[in-house]
Amino acid sequence: MIASADRVAPPSTAARPSVTFVPPDESGVARIVIDRPDDRVNALDVRVLEDLAAAIAAARVASPRGLVVASAKPTQFVAGADLDMLRGGSQADAEGASRAMQRVLDDLAALPFTTVAAINGPAIGGGLEIALACDVRIMADAPNARVGLTETRLGLLPAAGGTQRLPRLIGLPRALDMILTGRQLAPRRALQAGVVDEVVHPAVLLRAATDHALRDRKRRAPGGRSLAERAATWLAPARAFALRRARAQTLAETRGLYPAPLKALDAVATGLTKGMPSGLEAEARAFGELATGETARNLIALAMLTLRQRKAALAGLGAPRAIANVGVVGLGFMGSGIAQAAAAGGLRVRARDRDAAAVAKGLSTIRQLTTDAARKGVFDRRDAARIVGRVSGGDDLTGFANADLVIEAVFEELGTKRRVIEELERVVRTDTVIASNTSALPIGEIARGARAPERIVGMHFFSPVHKMPLLEIVRPAGADPDAVATAVAAANALGKTPIVVNDGPGFYTTRVLSTMIGEAFVMLGEGVSMEAIDRAMTTFGWPVGPLQLVDEVGLEVAGHAGETVARARGIAGPSIVNALVAEGFKGKHRGGGFYRYEGKRRTPNPRVAELLKAAPGPVTEDLAERLTLVFVNEATRCLEEEILRSPGEGDLGAVLGLGFPPYLGGPFRYADALRQTIVTSLERLAAAHGERLAPTEALRSRRPFFGL
Repeated sequence: MIASADRVAPPSTAARPSVTFVPPDESGVARIVIDRPDDRVNALDVRVLEDLAAAIAAARVASPRGLVVASAKPTQFVAGADLDMLRGGSQADAEGASRAMQRVLDDLAALPFTTVAAINGPAIGGGLEIALACDVRIMADAPNARVGLTETRLGLLPAAGGTQRLPRLIGLPRALDMILTGRQLAPRRALQAGVVDEVVHPAVLLRAATDHALRDRKRRAPGGRSLAERAATWLAPARAFALRRARAQTLAETRGLYPAPLKALDAVATGLTKGMPSGLEAEARAFGELATGETARNLIALAMLTLRQRKAALAGLGAPRAIANVGVVGLGFMGSGIAQAAAAGGLRVRARDRDAAAVAKGLSTIRQLTTDAARKGVFDRRDAARIVGRVSGGDDLTGFANADLVIEAVFEELGTKRRVIEELERVVRTDTVIASNTSALPIGEIARGARAPERIVGMHFFSPVHKMPLLEIVRPAGADPDAVATAVAAANALGKTPIVVNDGPGFYTTRVLSTMIGEAFVMLGEGVSMEAIDRAMTTFGWPVGPLQLVDEVGLEVAGHAGETVARARGIAGPSIVNALVAEGFKGKHRGGGFYRYEGKRRTPNPRVAELLKAAPGPVTEDLAERLTLVFVNEATRCLEEEILRSPGEGDLGAVLGLGFPPYLGGPFRYADALRQTIVTSLERLAAAHGERLAPTEALRSRRPFFGL
C-alpha cells in the first residue's frame, strides 16, 4: 500500500472528490477517474481511499459492460501513498489502514464486469496494487511510465494485496524479484514480465483500454507465463525451492539488517500455501509491525529528506541561471559519466580532452553507458540515440563560448586545475559558471588567481556517476549566490540529489570518509587484520569495508584526499597508502593494493603487514562500532564548524554518497537515537586510543539534531 511517492504533499482541503465515477458512455463502458485535488500527482491518502470505495460502489450499482480505471493527471497514474500517513500511528493503526485498503481493492477485483487499468505514468506501490486489482492493465509507452512495488526500500511491504496478486499474475520468481528488490519496470519490460497486457502510444491509451473493457473476459490469474514459472507458483515442491532460494539470497544481500524483505517473503509464502485470505492477513500484520519499527522510520525519514531536497538545496542561495549548454573538460571515466548524465538530463554537451584519441575514448564510454542503460530499460532506444547525439567533443575549447556551465574533471592536482580555469576564462562568457569536480581540494585554492573567482564553485560527483545519486555542491567564501544556485539547478537537471556545503579540505563527504579510513589504518598498525576490519564493517551494514574501498577508488586518489584532510585536521596522513603506491600497488585494477586480485578472487596483500611491521593481535573491541562512531563524530564536527548547513544534508550525504548504513537513517539520526551510548563509547575509545576519538560538543550536548 505505502510506497515512495515522488514528493510529499500537504493534505488537500478542496471540496471536489479525488476519485470520480463517470457513468457508462454509449458503448457501455464506465470510468473511475483518479484526480487528487490541488496536487500534481495522485498520492494515496485516507480521502482518496474513501472516494475510491464510493466510486467502486457506484460502478457496481451502474453495472456497465466494462470499467476503465484512469488518472486525470496528464503523466501520472498513482505514485504511491502520502508518506505523512504513517506519522505517529500505532501498530494497530497501520494494520487497520492495510486492511481498509485491502477491502477496497477486493471490492474492485470482485466487480462482475471486466475492469481495465489505463496506466499513463508511474504506477508505484499502492498505484500498482490498484492496477493489479483490475482484470487487465494497459500501459502508455511514455518516458516516465513505470510500474513497481517499492515498499521494501522504505522498510515496509506491499500492504494492499500486492504480496498476493503479483505472484498470482506473473509467477512467484518474477514477483519475488520485484517485491524484494523494489525494482521498477519500464513499459516494454513490464509487458515482457506479464505485469501489463499491452503497451500503446499515450494518445490511444484510453481508446485501447475501452476496447479491452468491451472484449476481454474476466479470467483467473495464470501464475506466470512459462511452465517453470507456473510450477514455482502452484506446485508445493517447486514453490518451496523458489522460496528457500529467495530467502537465502535476501539474507546474503541484507545481512538480516532489513526485516521488510523477509516479512514480504513470508506473506507471499503464506498466501500461496494457505490461500489468499490468510496471505492478506499476514500482509496486514507484517505491515503493522514494520511501519512502527525503527528501520522503517529511518528509511522513510531519508526518503522524505530526499524528496524535499531539490527545493531545500536552493534555500539561502541566489537565482539559478538558465542552463542549456554544458562544457566538460576531461573525458576520463568520471568526466565521461558527467557528460553522459548532463546529456541524459536534456542538456547539450561539448567536451574536451588532451588529444583526439582521448576524446574518442571518452565519447565511446558515453555511448556504452547510454547503450547499457537502454538495455536495462532506463531509456528506450530512441531516447538513447538522442542522448548520444547531444554530446560532441574535441581537443580544444571550440564551442565552449556557448556554455552556460563548465565542469572540469581533470586530474586531482591544484596546478592542473588552475591552468584549466585560466584557459577557460579566456573563452567562456562572463556569466558562465565554472565548476570544479574535486573530491578534496578547497575550491578557494583552485579559484585563487582567477579573473572572476566568485563564479567558481565545486561540483563533487561520485563514481560511477550514472549510479551514484548524490552531488555535493561546494560553496567557497565569496562565491556568487547565483552561481551556487546554478550548480544546484544543474544537479537537479541531472537527476541528482544535491547537498550544499561550505568550502574546506575534503568538504564534508571526503573529510568524514577519510577520517574513518584513517582510523582503519591506525587499526592495521595495532595489529588488526584487514579482513577483520572489512568483514566487521560489511556485517554492520556498510556496502564495502574501508580497505577494499581504497582499492576500488585507487590508492593514488585515496592517498591524495587523505593527505589533504590529514594536513587540515592535524592528524597522521595515510603513510601506508603512500608506501604501497611507491611499490607499484595502485588499486584493484592497477597492480592490487591492500588486497591482491586474481579474477574474482581477493586475498590480503602480505606486503601490507611487512610495511607496517605490526604484530598480529587479538580483536578486543567492536571494530565496526569504533569506525562508525569515528565517522559520526567527524560528521558532527562538520556541523559545528558550519561545513554542513543542516543535519539533514549530513544524513543524505553520508547515505547517498558514502554508503552509511541506510537502516540507521544517517549519522545524525543515528546520533539522536543513541546519543548517550555513542558519547560513552567515544569516551571509552578516546581513553584507549587517543583524544582524537573524544566526542564533539555537539554530541555531548543534549540538543537533538532533529526536532522531536
